[in-house]
Formats: sequence, structure tokens, C-alpha cells
Amino acid sequence: MTPKLSVEGVSRSFPGISGAAPVQALSPVDLTVAENDFITLLGPSGCGKSTLLRIIAGLDRPSTGRVLLNGRPVAGPGPERGMVFQSYTLFPWLTVAQNIAYGLVERGAPAARIRETVAHFLDRMGLAGFQDHYPKQLSGGMQQRTAIARALANDPAILLLDEPFGALDNQTRALMQELLLGIWERDRKTVIFVTHDIEEAIFLASRVLVMTARPGRVKADIAVDLPHPRSYRIKTHPDFTELKARLTEEIRAEAVIAAAEH
Repeated sequence: MTPKLSVEGVSRSFPGISGAAPVQALSPVDLTVAENDFITLLGPSGCGKSTLLRIIAGLDRPSTGRVLLNGRPVAGPGPERGMVFQSYTLFPWLTVAQNIAYGLVERGAPAARIRETVAHFLDRMGLAGFQDHYPKQLSGGMQQRTAIARALANDPAILLLDEPFGALDNQTRALMQELLLGIWERDRKTVIFVTHDIEEAIFLASRVLVMTARPGRVKADIAVDLPHPRSYRIKTHPDFTELKARLTEEIRAEAVIAAAEH
């Protein structure tokens, strides 16, 4: 059975500054992602998590290797990959409804389908009543709800999220984690989610991939065998505590290596 996503020998080097040696951000990475997997990428700062995600999204090109989505090579950005960033990348001149509709409008979808899709995501993302607001009129959490809705409105084959809740306060972050997990549990989207938060990685994932200090490679691939649907009570489960201890040690070891290299 063809994996949903294959990363084959992907590495990335960046030119050095002012004649310095090139910087290798990623060692060759091999990774397969199955349909409906929820993968969290966890690792110390600067380990190449975001670089790998950008390569999968087609926003950056690998120095070696290739990425296949549904068996086809990724050559650039495309609507089959929905991307959500940490910064609120909404179009400030468009309303919430217009931001959600943006991809469908660009693809020339019928007006009736656009209206129906926008109404659906306004409702399920808790944005009903805010459709005519502009991004500057929204809280950070509502802006990220809109960004996720915009990505999902295109019905992507895979959803890519780069620390999307990193700038939110703890309470809003917890609510957004539960919202995203609820969407995944209902829709069974394939998701790759970059984070540096160990509890977030475990709570959301079906698999946690731990990356080494730069140049990043996959050090550990750990299945999260916790029951669904998940609520925050799962954090008191003995298996959750055991996973957190294991991942804390994995990350601590890599953080020590990263600090020594600086």
C-alpha cells in the first residue's frame, strides 16, 4: 500500500554567510506517513523541524532527496497541502469569510460551494458572527482558527502546521489543541505538526518523531497508544506520564548537544 507521504533521503544545506562554510540544517531524512496519521515533530530549537515541513509543503527545495505525496513528487506548493504557520498569516485586507474562501475563489469554485464551505467552517471553528470582521479585530486564537479554517476549506490531502499555537497564551493554546484534535478525530485528516512542547506533542499525536540537534535527522519514532477521543484528563494517565518522561530525556540529550555546539 502506497504511503500517504514519503520523505526519501531529504537533506538541506544553506550557503554560509560572508564566505563561511555551508550550514547543514538537515541530515538525510527518511520518513513515511500513513493515511490519517497525526505526526508531531519534536526536537530542540534549530534542529530543522520547520525546514523539513517547508520542504514537504513545497516552499523550499531539498539539497538531496525527494518528497512524494500519494506517490507523486512534490515540486512546489499546491492546494493538496494546507499550511498553517505560527505567525498569523491572514490577509489583513480580507474579512474572516473572505480569508476562509480565498483558496476556493482562486481555484474558481462555484459560488454556492464557496458559501456552503465558508458557512460550515465558520460554524465548526467557533467563528460564527465574526465573518465580517477583519484580522486586526480578532484575538490571536481567533486569527489561528481562521487560518486553520482557510487551510481546511481547500480539503487538502495533508495538513501541515508549524508551531501554530506557539504565540498563544496557555489557556487559548489548550482550547486550540482540543479543537484541532476534535477536527482530526472527526475528519481523519493526515496531519504533520511541528512543536517544541512535549505535552502538546503527546496529546495530539498518533506518532511522535524526535529529531536530533542540527543537522536534524529522525532519532526516534514513538507510537502514542492513548485512547480516543482524548480530553485533557489523558494527561494524568500513567502511559502519558511515562511517554513524557521518555521524550523529556530524548530532547534533553539533544538540547545538551546543541548547546555544546554553540
